[in-house]
Amino acid sequence: MNKLDCKGLTGTVIVPGDPEYEQARQDYNIAIEQYPAIIVYCFDAYDVANAILWSRAQGIELRVRSGGHNYEGYSNGTCKLVIDTSPMNQIRVDVCEETVNVQAGTRLLPLYECLYEYGFAFPGGTCPTVAISGLVLGGGIGLSTRYLGLTADSLLEATLINYEGRQLTVSDDCNAELFWALKGAGGGNFGVVIEYKFKLKKVDKITLIQLRWDDNKAARKQFLQVWQNWLPHLDYRISMFGGITKTGAWVNSFFYGTREEARYLFQPMLDIPGLTIENFQYIPFIKAVKKIGAIYPRQEAFQAAGRFVEEKFSQDELASLVEIVDRAPTDRSSSIRVYSLGGAVRDIAVDETAFAGRQSDYIMAIVSSWEESSEEERHRQWVEAGFEYIYSITRGSYINFPYGQTPNYQLAYFGINLRRLQAIKEVVDPYNIFSFPQSIKLPL
Repeated sequence: MNKLDCKGLTGTVIVPGDPEYEQARQDYNIAIEQYPAIIVYCFDAYDVANAILWSRAQGIELRVRSGGHNYEGYSNGTCKLVIDTSPMNQIRVDVCEETVNVQAGTRLLPLYECLYEYGFAFPGGTCPTVAISGLVLGGGIGLSTRYLGLTADSLLEATLINYEGRQLTVSDDCNAELFWALKGAGGGNFGVVIEYKFKLKKVDKITLIQLRWDDNKAARKQFLQVWQNWLPHLDYRISMFGGITKTGAWVNSFFYGTREEARYLFQPMLDIPGLTIENFQYIPFIKAVKKIGAIYPRQEAFQAAGRFVEEKFSQDELASLVEIVDRAPTDRSSSIRVYSLGGAVRDIAVDETAFAGRQSDYIMAIVSSWEESSEEERHRQWVEAGFEYIYSITRGSYINFPYGQTPNYQLAYFGINLRRLQAIKEVVDPYNIFSFPQSIKLPL
């Protein structure tokens, strides 16, 4: 592969044997080892177009990467050309219009920091090193979701480079079908999106809520019970991530309101006995973002899978979920997690975007991480067994929490939107240039 003729490629080109290659090939999930034939760091549309045309001319399949956080490493690949848009990270704020233009490689923390300088919040995710592209093109959830909607719900326009290397403007008024598809099913399926335009909302202080029930096994089922009964009717201003482990439970939340009101609304959670941490802080939005972001490691080895939950679980089903974490390989780094939906997400019609989980109350994920490679198989087996049960009591999978063992993955990720997405794929990418192990297939 070192002998590839790179003539025609622009940007920064990395191939095996280059000093930068080892670092360049590694994504966030270090359990996934992949060896691209060539990595092209793109600085503008010209670099992206050249990489697409070069890959077609050379007959080398391509992948599209922005932040490298895909759980299964689908933005990377052995013997593939990786188009990496991480150098494209400019942010342009229009204060009067209350919009922002964000290039594809922009990481979330710099975006949050920039926008907060102008007094704006942003409905992004919680991991600070995730790039905007993977987040928004899968829908995008975070701790503002129930109030501000999915990340994709704030999207006004996108700029995409297609399989011919042509630049397309994509919005409700231009390439409208493709715009519909990008909002929930766009990651790596239709082209390389290089820039986004979002509407914004002003914010000052919010209440950060952090609750823990450490070394409290009894709290786990109670937590899941309160969560599922409380969430469907909850104030839109609250969004939450939480979960259970072998030893206890936790929840992190943003509330767009005061500390006093937050405590009142959270009473059902506070009534669960044995709280070890009870933190309600009314602080600037950016400080809340940074406190949650600090939880994430720089990289980790893990396996995860996420499903949509639309119905309440029975007592037996809740007990079975607790039993799954009782069999976990570790006390704290293996968990069943929950991520709130509903609120503003449900206010948008099911067919208005390609995001398939509009009617779900929340996302449930099973996650396990490890430090030693000798532990890997035990963790993967636990996730596989737990996923099999969670799959049986849920309907539909969240594409930003992909899992390679998902049966009939296209229906799982896209549901009733699949045929429409395949029809768009046939028009926008007729030769299936943009593909990966769980991409949208061309219709038969």
